[in-house]
Amino acid sequence: MLNERRKYPRVALNGEVAILLAGVIRNGALMEVSPSGVQIECCHQFIEQLSKFKSDAGLYPNFELEFTLPGSGNLKTRIKSVCNVAYCRRQCQDTYHLGLRFVALDEEYERQVEEFIDHACAA
Repeated sequence: MLNERRKYPRVALNGEVAILLAGVIRNGALMEVSPSGVQIECCHQFIEQLSKFKSDAGLYPNFELEFTLPGSGNLKTRIKSVCNVAYCRRQCQDTYHLGLRFVALDEEYERQVEEFIDHACAA
């Protein structure tokens, strides 16, 4: 039996993310969503751009993130938040996985994320 150590459930999800960093929109692939954040896949070029904005303490900056949650039928919910980098893992030469933590998430978006996760976990 596996002992789950995670605080929040995660739901696998394929989709696109839009990241606004220094006035430029960059794209990534959504991999997982949880009540506390998302995991995305991105390319080395984005990591290089993100690294330019690291603080003296080595912390990545906060940035805006948008992604879409599927809904029933053709309904989709666009989620907007401010995130920061919880972790960055290199997968291969040009591919990285980023764990992004929600820093600012509107109450309505938070409710929609939680409802999506609850529904996905119940299925």
